[in-house]
Amino acid sequence: MNKQEFIINDEAVESTLEKNGENFKVLVGEKEFVLQPMGNNLYATYLNGKKSVVAVVKNRDVYYIDVDSVLLEAREPSAEGFAGGAGDQAAVKDKIFAPMPGKIVKIMVAVGDEVEIKQPMVIVEAMKMENQVNAKAKGKVKAVNFAVGDQVDTETPIIELEIEE
Repeated sequence: MNKQEFIINDEAVESTLEKNGENFKVLVGEKEFVLQPMGNNLYATYLNGKKSVVAVVKNRDVYYIDVDSVLLEAREPSAEGFAGGAGDQAAVKDKIFAPMPGKIVKIMVAVGDEVEIKQPMVIVEAMKMENQVNAKAKGKVKAVNFAVGDQVDTETPIIELEIEE
């Protein structure tokens, strides 16, 4: 059994992972799941009596976990604390980065818009999944550096904010 603490959406969560034949038994907080490998980083599980597909992708030190189009970010806590977001840029609250390389399918803000923490900003399609990226701070949109249909990476900010202190 592998016991680990991860940061999931800005919260520390203790989890365990145990291989059980072909499947994985996962305990996240107090919830237990059995993941059945389907290939290509996809797993099947049952949530509330309904079969769900879970996709897992690792980019640097971050695991991106998509459960029925709900994207979670999981990473091991660092000695410096949680950075949040893709790669080292995640600590930067005034820039919105793609969680993984992909294509922009929707931009939900424009230059000059006031935004709140956790407000949806952009949707990036990666691996045939749509990932909503939310604001990490309250502020005003200073720049939108890409357009719908553009390919993005995790290094260049999609949107820049003027943070309200």
